[in-house]
Amino acid sequence: MSLLRRHAFVSLLVGAAALHAAPALDVLATATPPRIDGVISPGEWDGTAHSDSFRQVVPLENADPTERTEFWVTYDADNLYVAVRAHDAAGLAGIRAYSMLRDDNNDSDDLVRIVFDTFHRENDGYYFVLTAAGGKHDGLIQNKAEANDQWDALWHGKVTRDAGGWSAEFAIPVKSLAFDPANKVWGFNIARAIRRKQEAVRWSGFIRNQPTISLPNLGELRGITGLRQGRGFDFKPSASLTRHSAPAPGENKIDFKPGFDLVWHVTPSLAATVTVNTDFADAEVDQRQINLGRFPLFFPEKRSFFTQDASLFTFGGIQQDPLPFFSRRIGLADDGSPVDLLGGLKLTGRAGPWTLGLLDVQIADHAGVKSKNLLVGRVARQVLDESSAGLIFTHGDPRLNGDNTLVGADFNYTNSHLPGSKTLSVHASVQFTDSDYTGGQGTAALLFLNFPNEPFALFCSYSRIDRDFDPALGFVPRTGIYEAFQQVGYTWHPSTPWLDRVRLDAQLDWVMDLDGRVVSADHDLPSLSFVSRAGDRLHLEYTRTGDRLDEPFELQPGIVIPVGNYAWNRFQADFNTTRSRPVSLSLTVRDLGFYTGHRRDYSGKVEWRASRLFSTSLNWQLRQVRLPEGDFDVRVGEFNAVYTFSPDLQVSLLAQYDNLSAALGVNFRLRWTVQPGNDVYFIVNQGYDAAGDRLRPTRNDTSLKGAWTLRF
Repeated sequence: MSLLRRHAFVSLLVGAAALHAAPALDVLATATPPRIDGVISPGEWDGTAHSDSFRQVVPLENADPTERTEFWVTYDADNLYVAVRAHDAAGLAGIRAYSMLRDDNNDSDDLVRIVFDTFHRENDGYYFVLTAAGGKHDGLIQNKAEANDQWDALWHGKVTRDAGGWSAEFAIPVKSLAFDPANKVWGFNIARAIRRKQEAVRWSGFIRNQPTISLPNLGELRGITGLRQGRGFDFKPSASLTRHSAPAPGENKIDFKPGFDLVWHVTPSLAATVTVNTDFADAEVDQRQINLGRFPLFFPEKRSFFTQDASLFTFGGIQQDPLPFFSRRIGLADDGSPVDLLGGLKLTGRAGPWTLGLLDVQIADHAGVKSKNLLVGRVARQVLDESSAGLIFTHGDPRLNGDNTLVGADFNYTNSHLPGSKTLSVHASVQFTDSDYTGGQGTAALLFLNFPNEPFALFCSYSRIDRDFDPALGFVPRTGIYEAFQQVGYTWHPSTPWLDRVRLDAQLDWVMDLDGRVVSADHDLPSLSFVSRAGDRLHLEYTRTGDRLDEPFELQPGIVIPVGNYAWNRFQADFNTTRSRPVSLSLTVRDLGFYTGHRRDYSGKVEWRASRLFSTSLNWQLRQVRLPEGDFDVRVGEFNAVYTFSPDLQVSLLAQYDNLSAALGVNFRLRWTVQPGNDVYFIVNQGYDAAGDRLRPTRNDTSLKGAWTLRF
């Protein structure tokens, strides 16, 4: 090897090692906790761990940041404290501070995000966000790099803005986290987004195609000792008063529902929760969806009792189908109506290399189904450096008075240390069910392979699902099939002042019945995306779709698609402007054949962030279906307005309408966080019949709920 080639090779290895090298900070406890007011006062953070060693991730990987960022970390027995100073040469004019909302998606604001891997296992963790306007966002991290943003914790955070930039201060109570007190090293990262430049900088993990929450790419906080869990008891009483009313006489009633959760931290890393008369009056309403397909739609879980520690129940890398455990099966009927939870027990946490999730609840009588017990158990063990293997078990069926049992096993392999800091993951799983509902036994086997890197990316999945496979506490829209899915992608980052990246994807998806006949197919050949330096996006897609009907399919009442083999083309264009401007726009146009005829879809969304206090959006969909069997249009509209008095007090109004049901639903919601963990809700759900020439009120549910947290 020539000297020049040897030098180039060594430089490549050194560069790759530097890209992957994880920074570390030695953290010291403080005897004088900082005041969490968003002001980094002189001397307040002296003597604490400090760093300003950030690198740019977007738009340039591992480049110098255009603005300086620095942070400080300390702790005492009860809290971890983090302060961030986001310097900005443009001053107040350069800061994007639109949203004080709790759990907003935060694509519009400058923000800082902190990440903790409290067990330093690179498998699950926590993240906390403050926007430049003071909005708070938090969530769980599961399967190494997947965010579950339905989780809410008790913590404090404040921000201030000035002519030199903005500052953020966090106080995270250790009682809000699961951890191993014998472990003195935590995984940690911190990131900043500068929206007007579409720039992201991080303290660790300068890999553009991997998120800030990617746990294998975290740095380290060292020397964390002496954390105090207290007696380990959280008592969470709640009470709701709900008035149900309808126009018909005798359909008005008032429900008073007191209840409580008692959380006992058996160890700092293992928690037992007892729930009695569980109430979900404060849960957010589902977004309205219209199903023009043959299989059920998926709605995410939004109830806090189930989202807490939800990451410990994940299985086989499966996100939607076929899920062995889908918590919406508990406490909600198929039509979305509530089913009372009389009580339950949950045990979740970690012990050494093991993770454990156990859920046992008793549901009330409903729709002819007697009160019954539902049980879910999940256990997994970390193996190799970054992998895990485990089992899952469910028992009970909320749909009928019969029984259902599911048993599953999975192996999840991850290697995030491939040459060039590339990552590879492989998930293999098998599930077995015995169901009275189907009158038989069934299995589902899946294999996923994911290579989510740049410039080349690859994802493949293969599955087989028996006809009688029936996860009564899970989710599977389609049985009796084989499915093979492959997606390849290639990303360019052109050296132009206006274009950030171009991505080309090809996707092949075949679904066959168990006799080997192709029953549906979707092939994207190709799809192409362009993203500008400002964050605007254009996506173009061509798809060839096929569907085989062995029996007639009623698309809408009176419109029946006959048996046959169908194939059509679909062309789609999406355009989205960046949310870093006060007004943003999203548009989608889709033109496709559709069974025996034709279909055109149009959808759009306009958002206006008038100030930190007020924001509003309008979302609409139009689907025009033209078939020999009959024509129809689907119209769905959604209007949302939010006024935020402060990060702790907000009111929102959500109105949703679709022409098929001719129903207008209006949701008014007030949430006042008196202090973290102590919340008051006032919620009005009003329905209207919009079929005639005027709105006629239908059902009304008005709720007042208070929930408190007492820690011992």
